[in-house]
Amino acid sequence: MSSLDEFYDDLDDDQLIEMDEEGSEYVDALDALFNMSDDEDEDEDEGEDEDEDDPDVHMDESEGDSEEEDEEEERTGVYIVERDSDDSDQGIELRIDPSNPGHVMEILSLLRLHAGNTQQAQLSLRRLVGMPRESRRKRKWWKPQVEPHPAGLALLRSGDFGPVGPPRSKGKHRRPGERYALRTARGWRPSQPTIPNTHGTVVAEYASVPYVGQFCGPDYGVFYTATQNFKLYLYNTTAPKHEEWRQVRGGGTQVVTAGYPGVVSDDESDEEWPRGGRWGRHPEAASSMTALKTVQGVEGRWTVTDADANRSGSRMIYSSITPFVHMLRTDEHDSEHTTLDFRAGRHDHFGIWSIRFSADGKEVVAGASNGDIMVYDIAAERRTLRVMGHADDVNAVCFADQSSTNILVSGSDDGYVKVWDRRSLSSNIPSGVLAGATEGITYASPKGDGRYIVANSKDQAARLYDLRKMRSWHEFDNEPDGVSSYGQSHFDYRGDRYLKPERLAHPRDCSVMTYRGHSVLRTLIRCHFSPVESTGQAYIYSGSADGMVHIWSLDGRVVQVLNRAESVPLRNSRGGFNDPSAPARSPAAHPFGRGWVVRDVAWHAHEPTLMSTCWEVEGRFRDCGSVAKHEWKGLGKGGLGLEDWVDKARAEQEG
Repeated sequence: MSSLDEFYDDLDDDQLIEMDEEGSEYVDALDALFNMSDDEDEDEDEGEDEDEDDPDVHMDESEGDSEEEDEEEERTGVYIVERDSDDSDQGIELRIDPSNPGHVMEILSLLRLHAGNTQQAQLSLRRLVGMPRESRRKRKWWKPQVEPHPAGLALLRSGDFGPVGPPRSKGKHRRPGERYALRTARGWRPSQPTIPNTHGTVVAEYASVPYVGQFCGPDYGVFYTATQNFKLYLYNTTAPKHEEWRQVRGGGTQVVTAGYPGVVSDDESDEEWPRGGRWGRHPEAASSMTALKTVQGVEGRWTVTDADANRSGSRMIYSSITPFVHMLRTDEHDSEHTTLDFRAGRHDHFGIWSIRFSADGKEVVAGASNGDIMVYDIAAERRTLRVMGHADDVNAVCFADQSSTNILVSGSDDGYVKVWDRRSLSSNIPSGVLAGATEGITYASPKGDGRYIVANSKDQAARLYDLRKMRSWHEFDNEPDGVSSYGQSHFDYRGDRYLKPERLAHPRDCSVMTYRGHSVLRTLIRCHFSPVESTGQAYIYSGSADGMVHIWSLDGRVVQVLNRAESVPLRNSRGGFNDPSAPARSPAAHPFGRGWVVRDVAWHAHEPTLMSTCWEVEGRFRDCGSVAKHEWKGLGKGGLGLEDWVDKARAEQEG
């Protein structure tokens, strides 16, 4: 926040200046205002009349009225107002104290610098002055989906997604007993109660921020994470939790769980487990899960960008911003690494952002810088395919079908999701384009049936695509890329706030559904389909830069939001690990300025639990990382919600 914010609440609404399309109007208007004399009352009266017509000028109209009655000395302010009409340019509300020459010159020089670029002037002013947090929350530029969207309902009733029951006929009202019988007749319960609904308990902490956190194996028996310091942590999720207490020097006790030493705690002490950031305040790693092994990976550039495991869970791969992918076995005592070299020669330089195993585990597809999409044959130990498929970095790649390796999907910073059929691939022209995003793609996750893909994008949306509705590449011949044509200029998702866009989607949007509410900022936030085993993939879920985990029904409605700021800490006051299955308790207090960024989320296929992999930040700086386990906690062992319990009781009474 700038020091100009100190004047925000003290200045009256004396002047109003609305932006013109030309950036030079900023300078002319401000110059005129700061040079006006105190006796120019007519212009001030005009500004006051305009204030009354524009509700966004006043932060609190009641406070403004009381201040006008009590204020004896008039002061001059400058306002650039954010207007409500959808077809108008965006502005910001800016208040400046003209009695401070330093502030005046700072604003004037900034506006003159961007006199020809109105949007850049807005961005610079937003960074300098900021917007009130309360005001930002109220100004949603997208409409939340309150009622089920017809396209989403059609998906749920199509048979491609998991059981929702037959559609009810209009005008018919079933009795509670009949309704409960219908829910259980086909051997399934509504999936709503199985959605994780707790803010979670931290089960692992790292001194270095984690980038990936997923389950692997047919029984989801292994959970793995990869951190920025090139370490991979593998945990056994099926092993029973155990704790061993032992006496230590000094009269205290020490808890040891899964090989990670706990805090030395005196039985008489109530001192809290120390929290904080890196630089010696954190242990390198601590977890209440049973550790399978910790692997020191081969160091690359900056961080581990991605990691994946084959379907059997026996092998893992991880990448960095280099041309190499490293493979290892998940066996507890196997530490050997195999390097997969994606280069064509010694002078071939690029970085890999995304990797995926093929369904049979014989190939690896990679998305790299400069728009490259590559396939590596593990048995042949060489790269077998390279396509210059995008105009920018490829952040997401995957195989569309679990039973075939023919269809590849890629998502890039150019805003396009492209589909590639290897059976007919003879050039850099894709089989089709899935348009919709106006900013870069951060992640793409397949349903696994060769038909549906969900992709996160930096325009703050997750979109569900049907590959059968993809567009021809020839429709985009005259378009350099989606971002430069329809995105926000100079927008950097790593540090900027996303402003209200001119359009919500690409004009050739072919997505089936769009899901909003999460924040795709700071890092490449990931989204997924819910598990087919327990939910029929009837939900979409994603991390978020605001520390939330968002879960949507396919019909577009938000069904659950989990807040990592309210997660129970890893350890209790005596150094023991908190139990994620214990009854819900109040979260620990956090220092001011603490924030969370949920980068990856993993939903267990056979349990109503979800793991969120999260950065912990202080201001704009990454501090450390953690993983939290979110469980569903409801009524009884059967997993029934309150409505189901009432219906079940009535059904039993009716015989």
